[in-house]
Amino acid sequence: MAQLPPSLQDLVNRLQQAQSQLQSVLLRKQNYEAELRDVEKAMGEIEKLPQDAKIYKSVGNFLLQTSRDVALQELKERKELLELHIKTLSRQESMLREQLDKLRDDINKELARIRGGGEKQQTGAAAKGGG
Repeated sequence: MAQLPPSLQDLVNRLQQAQSQLQSVLLRKQNYEAELRDVEKAMGEIEKLPQDAKIYKSVGNFLLQTSRDVALQELKERKELLELHIKTLSRQESMLREQLDKLRDDINKELARIRGGGEKQQTGAAAKGGG
C-alpha cells in the first residue's frame, strides 16, 4: 500500500484521537448514569421508611448510622452532582460527534483530491505514451 500523504495522515490521526476521546466520554457517562440510577433507587427506598428508621451508610470498611434526613440530603447532593457530570459529558459527546463528522468529511475531500490528482497524472502519462 502506498504511503499516505502527510495531510491525510494527520487527518486520520486526529480522527482516531477523537474516536478514542468519544469512547472515553461514553464510558464515563455510562458509569455516571448507572450510579445515578442506584442513587435514585436508594432515595426511593429511604423515602418509604419512617422518620425514625435506622439507616446505615458505607464509609470505607465501616457502616455508620445516620438519620433519614441526612441520608436523603447526601443522596440528593450526589444526584445533583451526577446529573451535572452527565450533562457536561453529553455536551462533550455532542461536540466530539460533530468533530468526527467534520474530520470524516475532510478525509473524504482529501481522498477525492488525491484520487482526482492521481487520475490526472495517469491520464497525462497515457497521453504522452500514446503520442
